[in-house]
Parts: sequence; structure tokens; C-alpha cells
Amino acid sequence: MTGRAFCFLKKIVLECILMRKTLSHPFVLSLLIILGFVFLNFQGWLKIPQSIFFQITAPGKEAVYEFSLKVNGFVNFIFSVNQLNQENDQLEREKEELLAELTYLKEIEAENEFIRSQIGLPLPDQKELVLANIIGQDPSGLGKSFLINKGERSGISQKAVVITAGNILVGQVIEVFDSSSRIRIITDPASRINAKIQQSGLTGLIKGGSGSNLTLDLLPQGELIQREEIVVSSGLAGLFPPGLLIGQVQRVISSDVGISQMAKVKPAVDFNSLTMVFVIK
Repeated sequence: MTGRAFCFLKKIVLECILMRKTLSHPFVLSLLIILGFVFLNFQGWLKIPQSIFFQITAPGKEAVYEFSLKVNGFVNFIFSVNQLNQENDQLEREKEELLAELTYLKEIEAENEFIRSQIGLPLPDQKELVLANIIGQDPSGLGKSFLINKGERSGISQKAVVITAGNILVGQVIEVFDSSSRIRIITDPASRINAKIQQSGLTGLIKGGSGSNLTLDLLPQGELIQREEIVVSSGLAGLFPPGLLIGQVQRVISSDVGISQMAKVKPAVDFNSLTMVFVIK
């Protein structure tokens, strides 16, 4: 094997010498070096240098390998964090969408329940009702008026009567805008409603005041009035339909020298929790 390799190398060298006119010297030199390494490898003389080289470079290779593993792990970690952030953002968006949808469904459910509570309670002349949401309170902070989200576009007009579920009287429209209206509630000092006590039929005038209660004034003197008797609108003067629930008598104020007596009335509607109303067109 050694003799054959030597003859082969000798033949190649002689051919390169013969071709020196057509080949450049760097090419020949490179070819000779390659052939020399091939020859030495055939002889087994490169095993010791190879072993020494591998021993010298082994720690460096190991360090490079460990470093590459760490870099690869760090890159994978960065990609994982980025993917988790994207998934969290997607989940947050889905959560917000579900919350908005749930809120909308609850609002629809509340409106449906509010409408169902009014069904079966006829109004005089079968007047049309417009459902409206309360969108603002009295800017003065006294709580004697509020703003609804229906106006001229919905056919709302000034002095229209406002009720809540159960034919309970809330107030009256005092200002109308394009898509909203201002409502004066019955406890406002400027509010006046012709009313009667349902059981006895005694008539009087409901007035608002500074507090949350109402005053039923101009009641006939000497007539017996009981606590918790029901007060409704009488329909006199034609401003409010008859039979709308106003409240209950809390106490009676009478005087021997007066020509009339009065009663304090608690409103049937809780204005603090009121969110929706009906406007009678």
C-alpha cells in the first residue's frame, strides 16, 4: 500500500512538472500540499497531530456547544414570552368583548323586565308609551330633574307626562331637544298635580317641596283621612291622566282655624334607583 501511494504521488508530481507551462505556480503548490496531506494520512502519520489537535480544541468546542445551547434556550424563552404576551392580549380582548356583550344582554333583559311590568296596565285612551333611559341628573345637585335619551325625533313634546312601570307618576317633560328631554319630577317645588285619595275620593293638590316627600294640600276640613291611604292623579285640569299612582299618606296636618287640611305623602317611586321611564305621547 505504501509503495503504491508513493508511486502515485511521484506520478502526480511529474505530471505537474510537465504542465508547469500551462499552470500557475500557486495552483501547483496548493495541489502538492493537498497530495502531501493525503499521502501522510495514508501512512498514518497524521493520527498523532489529529489527536493533539482534538485534545487542545475539545474544551473550546465544549464551551462553544454549551454557549450555543444557552443562546438557543434564551431565544426560545424570548419567543415563548412573546407568544404568551400575544395569547394574553387575545384573551384580554375576548374577555372585554364578552363583558360588553354580557352588559348589553343585561341591559336588554332589564328593559324587557321593565316593559313586562307595564304590560296589562291600560292608560286612558290607550296612549302610546315611549321607553327612555335616564342619562343625566339635575346639574344643581338638588335631584329635582333629570335628562332622558329621547326627544323630538321620538315624538316627545313639552308637558308630556312621564311614568314608570306600574303606572306610577314620575313627572313631566319641561324641555325637549332633538334627541333628549328634561323631566321635572313630582317632588320639585314647582310641580303641581291635581290628585285625590283613592278610598274616599277627596280631592286636593299635590305639591313638591325641599325634601323627598309631597304635600297634598286643599283637602276639605273635617274629613277623616287615614295613614297609608293611596293618592292618585285625579285628571282635573287635563294635565295628567287620571288614576296614576302618586304615593301614600304618611300623616295628616289639620287645624281648627283653617278652612282646609293637608297630608304628607310619600312618593311611590324611588327616584334614587330609577333608571328607565315611559313617556306618554
